[in-house]
Amino acid sequence: MNDDAAAGAHMTGEILEQPDRWRDLLRTGRPALTAAAELIRGTDPSLVVLAARGSSDHAAMYAQYLVHNVLRVPALLATPSTVTAYGSELRYPRAVMLAVSQSGESPDLLETVRSAKHAGVPVIAFTNSTSSSLSAMGDVHVGLSAGPELSVAATKTYTAELLALHLVVRLASGTAWSALERQISAAAEIATATVTVSMSTLAGTLADADRVLVVGRGYSMATAKEGALKLMETNAVAASGWSAADATHGPLGQVVPGTPVIVLTGSPYGRESVVAFADAARRLGGRVIAIGEPVDGAAAHVLLPGLQGHELDPALLPLIEVIPLQQLALALALRRGRDPDRPSGLAKVTKTR
Repeated sequence: MNDDAAAGAHMTGEILEQPDRWRDLLRTGRPALTAAAELIRGTDPSLVVLAARGSSDHAAMYAQYLVHNVLRVPALLATPSTVTAYGSELRYPRAVMLAVSQSGESPDLLETVRSAKHAGVPVIAFTNSTSSSLSAMGDVHVGLSAGPELSVAATKTYTAELLALHLVVRLASGTAWSALERQISAAAEIATATVTVSMSTLAGTLADADRVLVVGRGYSMATAKEGALKLMETNAVAASGWSAADATHGPLGQVVPGTPVIVLTGSPYGRESVVAFADAARRLGGRVIAIGEPVDGAAAHVLLPGLQGHELDPALLPLIEVIPLQQLALALALRRGRDPDRPSGLAKVTKTR
């Protein structure tokens, strides 16, 4: 990384280029995406296992919902410590593993994949590096086509993971490539309008916040967790992301007067529970910020430009709604005099064992 680069320069550029990277995946990724879908169909799994860490784990959570809703197959998130800390070897039913990693080099993830392959489970590897250890281990490798990502805070590789997983699962379900091209092209058009929305004013009002709560539901739970992670790693703020279904069981207790509570209201699925949580947080004095549809009594509302007039697959909304959270993390860090490209104590590749 260039030490002379202005603070946040890499994260700024990487957020802005996301729609183009999605178009790149459409243009270059069809053979690998199709091969991955054919592996799933050919296996006809009774179980899909999702292995990931960090931001990629949030992409895996998104894929878990997608597999359930589209393929009607149970899906679980792997627990790498089972292999690395406990040394357990699992027995699987007829299964496929989707292993998701930006770098493809996390040691515990690689051990989890080795264990699954030893048990006879075919693996589809999703990485941004075509020469990574994980890409070499996959029975099929899907490259993310995101290009080099220099900021420690992952942005474009995260949405590329969402898109690649979406395409593979939809193709495995029998959706035609032409239909997917139309949907992704529409999503990229919407994202092109969204990436330029300024979050500076909102960041100014949150400059003194020491905690943030982010809440969604269904597919948007992954967005809530990823958005909270972006705020946490770039701003050293205590941020947490939750499903609205879980947030009332304890996380609501962290809301005191003035606490920023970001609610994701763009999806029609589960919106009532998100709005209900927003109302509860507002009654406790929380500063509610709605991303998507308006919420009565919200202190701020972030519009997702371009959604009106598009019949976007709701499963693609997480690619769009995370962008304002990326921009907010960036703007807030710069407001606080921090460099979001190089957060203290963090590295681009985490060597978890």
